Amino acid sequence: MHRDIVIIGGGATAVAAFTQVVRTPGIASVTTVDPNPVGLGHAFGVSDPLLLCNTSVDVTSLRPDGPSDLLDYLSARGWAARPEDFVPRYLVGHYCRERYLSGRREAERHGTAVAHHRARATTVRATADGYRVELDDGRRLAATDVLVCLGLDRPRLPELLRPYDGHPRLLPQPYPTGRLRALPDKAEVLVLGSKLSAVDAALVLCADGRRTVMTSPSGRLPAVRTRLCRPDRPLLDSRRWQRLDPRAEDLDRELTRLLLRAIGRAGAGLGLRAQTSSAAVPEERLRQELALAAAGRVPWQDVIAEVIDAINDWTAPWDPALRAEVLGRYRGLMSRYISSIPARNARLISGHLDSGRLSLAPGYPVGIEPVADDDGWEVEWPDGRHERFTHVVCGTGFHTPQLDAAAPGVYRIGPSVVHDAAPEITEDLRLVDPHRGSTERIWVLGAAAHSRTAIVNYLNTAAKQAQRVAAQFTAPAVPAVPAAPSALAA
Repeated sequence: MHRDIVIIGGGATAVAAFTQVVRTPGIASVTTVDPNPVGLGHAFGVSDPLLLCNTSVDVTSLRPDGPSDLLDYLSARGWAARPEDFVPRYLVGHYCRERYLSGRREAERHGTAVAHHRARATTVRATADGYRVELDDGRRLAATDVLVCLGLDRPRLPELLRPYDGHPRLLPQPYPTGRLRALPDKAEVLVLGSKLSAVDAALVLCADGRRTVMTSPSGRLPAVRTRLCRPDRPLLDSRRWQRLDPRAEDLDRELTRLLLRAIGRAGAGLGLRAQTSSAAVPEERLRQELALAAAGRVPWQDVIAEVIDAINDWTAPWDPALRAEVLGRYRGLMSRYISSIPARNARLISGHLDSGRLSLAPGYPVGIEPVADDDGWEVEWPDGRHERFTHVVCGTGFHTPQLDAAAPGVYRIGPSVVHDAAPEITEDLRLVDPHRGSTERIWVLGAAAHSRTAIVNYLNTAAKQAQRVAAQFTAPAVPAVPAAPSALAA
């Protein structure tokens, strides 16, 4: 039996899946469905050289294990990169694109048909001999196996701004950054958020000299790191971590002990207090953390890669409610340190704060409304002050991809689906039909697997998922679909 595979999504996760499955025996065809060129997804399909990956070359690789494939790619093209470097995001987009194209050529030489349909998938329907993937342009693709590899590309608007979605002076996300650079030189911009996408927005706006104010409910900036790499030797007692009972009363204490021991090993005895700042003022905390990073006194960063793997492995067997309950207690801490920013970005942000181009609001707005004469926005702060801005930019994150079981064997995909019944995702990343109870030959990877995998916004996680999924293709396939992919469009 042969397999005709449809991959829904075209970003880095989809390329990781593609490069794994095309090397699997018995694959007759692989068809990717995405409106953009494969490899140039939302995360890495940017062109602004100012935007860096916040993960190092070592783990920003389509190869889940061993030396970084991205490092090989960059070195072969004359980039003097090191495993610990943070490289511009557009380079990773080029890397994913080229790996897809080279994998496509190799697959076609071995008789595997490869296609790309520039559309969006809306529905997957079970058929007598597999699945039918329906696209928003009316086409239909037959498949024996489906891989859902959708990324994060639909911005999440704060509640205060939802009534004004589409307003010409409201940018729902910082990307593409050309929209930021096109704002008037004298624009005064409010950036909602203080995490990664908000930092990107502030970097671009302030580089062009615009006055920018950042605000978020937490009022905290990410921590500062100089690398995110896999350690040369294990630092974390992951076996002990996996034995922890998530319902135990002493869970917080035991997790703290495990982390402190691992950080102690990484820092040759340097205590955590000596590696972090406790300053209450965000600007001062940023300066202190920059000084620690410059002095090489942030060995906590060398535990992060193991922590991500440990959390994903530990929580994978849990039901979504338990995962949300337990991880919710640590969400702020995880977000600040796991999603730290490179020291270069932190230096730029600190410089913009010192110059006065950037400021951090002491509170979060209680009201944001467009001015009647369409001259911008009026913002009300918690202390009763009112302030005018010409533009508002949202760096408030993205909605996770949604799947919905609309009927037995019918799965809707997209940002606007109405949940009749949310399908379960197994530990093997396979979708379970809540109506029929059947485990489908539909796999869910990357950001789309958020209900099963705790930390998905990390290429090494997606690459490991792709490797696991490809290994399952040694299991018996459903009956073959007779048509080649070029004839699959209805």
